[in-house]
Amino acid sequence: MADGAVNFLLEKLTTILVQKASLLGEAQGEIDEIKLELESMRSFLRDAERRKERSESVETWVRQVREVAYEIEDIVDEFLHHKERCWHGDGLKGFVQGVVNLPKDMTARHQISSKLQKLKAKVHEVSERSKRYGFDEINEGRRLGAACDRWGELPIFADEDELVGMEENTQKMLEWLEEDEPHRTIFSIVGMGGLGKTTLVTKVYEKVKRDFDCWAWISVSQTDGSGELLRSMIKEFLEIKQVMVPSNLGSMNYMQLVRMLIDYLHPKRYVVVLDDVWSIDLWSQIRGVFPNNRNGSRIILTTRNENVAASVGIGNQIHRLQPLQDTDAWALFCKKAFWNDLGRSCPKELEPLARAIMKKCEGLPLAIVAVGGLMCSRNKTVAEWKKVYESINWQLSHNPMLEQVKSILLLSFNDLPFYLKHCFLYCCIFPDGYPIKRKKLIRLWVAEGFITERKGMTMEEIAEEYLTELIFRSMVQVTETNDEGRVKTCRVHDLMRELAMTTSEKEDFCTASDGREQD
Repeated sequence: MADGAVNFLLEKLTTILVQKASLLGEAQGEIDEIKLELESMRSFLRDAERRKERSESVETWVRQVREVAYEIEDIVDEFLHHKERCWHGDGLKGFVQGVVNLPKDMTARHQISSKLQKLKAKVHEVSERSKRYGFDEINEGRRLGAACDRWGELPIFADEDELVGMEENTQKMLEWLEEDEPHRTIFSIVGMGGLGKTTLVTKVYEKVKRDFDCWAWISVSQTDGSGELLRSMIKEFLEIKQVMVPSNLGSMNYMQLVRMLIDYLHPKRYVVVLDDVWSIDLWSQIRGVFPNNRNGSRIILTTRNENVAASVGIGNQIHRLQPLQDTDAWALFCKKAFWNDLGRSCPKELEPLARAIMKKCEGLPLAIVAVGGLMCSRNKTVAEWKKVYESINWQLSHNPMLEQVKSILLLSFNDLPFYLKHCFLYCCIFPDGYPIKRKKLIRLWVAEGFITERKGMTMEEIAEEYLTELIFRSMVQVTETNDEGRVKTCRVHDLMRELAMTTSEKEDFCTASDGREQD
């Protein structure tokens, strides 16, 4: 997020230096120096952001970078406002007015210049600190930590009897996998994190895999690049058939790995699961290893990004996973929250609060299971459950029992490019459940300066592209469309909104008030 703040500021400073050079006067050199210093810091930031949760010193440094970026933005805005206010027009009247206000202008200019000098020194000091504490060596540990940056989505349900609300989706997938279609086909499961994509595919895969000649399950988010992914696939294919893995597998180059997989798979009917795919580029790099051998082979792909699913091409079917209906959500919540009670049923006095807590999860199975498990450990009293309901935001951020929910949902936010992070966080200023009008949101983004200019496009057109990308990434949900199929209103899932609010406060982006005074 600090990377986003600095990128945002650099875009702004570049625009100012190009479009308002005449107003900058003697401050242009200082602002130019600050811009160059920030550019040199940005390369450290991109790696530091990865380790922010693991190193207190790096986290402190990232926070300092973000704070100094906001300070610079404020002083540059103040300087430009002062310069524009001090222009009194041409002619004699303007000259006289300028002379009258000269002492006041000189004082203000000196104060702003002094602030710029101090900020320049502060930026330099923050930049030097990264070198002094060895942050320039962050890259050395990057490969080792890359597989740990994302949790692969684990199956939500441990036992078969806990599966709730997946019968229809399971049947649909089984029919597709077993249909009499000789061509290799791909089935893409799309949906936001925590919807149960991995759980659904796990259940189906375990039922059908032995109907194929060979099979493999690859957690894409836990592999480091296409080479490692291909090696993992070869190992799994060979080990299942108890075939010796080549001793030189680790030293094979990309083309050797591709050729080995093609030769192995070509005569066979295979099924492969690519779980948690984030990148269109990755699919384009590995798609050639799956021969279309007319043996009825199948590939199952799970992703949060509809653009990834759409990029698969010919022979692709997309299934958009939906949240659980209220009936199924309630059944799942009760199984978890009251598992040690007779009949796993909710006491009548707790039902209004229990249903309110369950609704906060908005049909997200991962959240329902986690929150249900949390409530299972609480006293079955109205006061205790009301306390949890009113502190759900805090619980998500701090309760270890909900850490997996937080981590999986935040993966989608962390994967956003910097220009979308501010736009998404801004959505949390709208009240819970509020239908956000597309036109209004776009105008607000433009007014806040979140939109980066592009040649040949208006700011509103660019902002609409931003919104579309957030929708495709399952970060924003469409609630209403117009007659032409364009988005009319949208919203953010309650849990994503809660996490966005927490992130906004932590990053000093914005703070939402509930209207109650704090002691």
